[in-house]
Amino acid sequence: MEVSRAHVHTPATAVQADTATTLRDGCGGEACAGLCRRLDARLDAEFAAARRDGVAIACAPGCTFCCHQRVGVLPHEAVALLEHVRRCPPHEAAAIEARVRANARIVDGMTAGEHGAANVPCAFLVDGRCSAYEVRPSVCASFHSLSTDRCRHTFENPHHAGTPRNSRPVSLELKAFADAMIEATEAGLAAAGVTPARGELHQRLRDLLDDPTPGSAVGFVGPHRLVHSE
Repeated sequence: MEVSRAHVHTPATAVQADTATTLRDGCGGEACAGLCRRLDARLDAEFAAARRDGVAIACAPGCTFCCHQRVGVLPHEAVALLEHVRRCPPHEAAAIEARVRANARIVDGMTAGEHGAANVPCAFLVDGRCSAYEVRPSVCASFHSLSTDRCRHTFENPHHAGTPRNSRPVSLELKAFADAMIEATEAGLAAAGVTPARGELHQRLRDLLDDPTPGSAVGFVGPHRLVHSE
């Protein structure tokens, strides 16, 4: 599988324009969720095409090793996740919120390195699957591995995090495509006047749960405020 410049440039241009246009006039929950759904669908389609071309992606339903890693989310991704929670049945939303707050408290007392080695399960991981899959953060949608054994080794040996011992094989073509889409998203955020800074998923969601109106909690600046659809 080879990725041409045009294959990357055309969708990256579209992603940047979509992000900037969507967020320029507001940061509503449904707008942010829609933006995440469209990017995730684009990445899913690329991964599906790679599989058809013979790329042996090891990721499969029920494999959750990567769901215990530290995840940094962009401002609109945090809003999209909050929108997802608000659309869940009350008992499910309450359970997710409780896990978000519990994880945020755990992370508060850790350095990024300590968190990365702690194997804290994501608050959205339910019965071995991502309960927010359609609006999952871009780093989750782009993550992949060509070896389940290497992912298992990383999970079982978190003290080796960040070292060659815990490296995983990936498709360089898929990585290049995904990186380009994420960079385009960040450029679109900047063009819309939104600071494209990442924050830890649970801490950022807790900030939104505590105060969902001021955009400063997740990095929205200027005229942007969080307005969630009913």
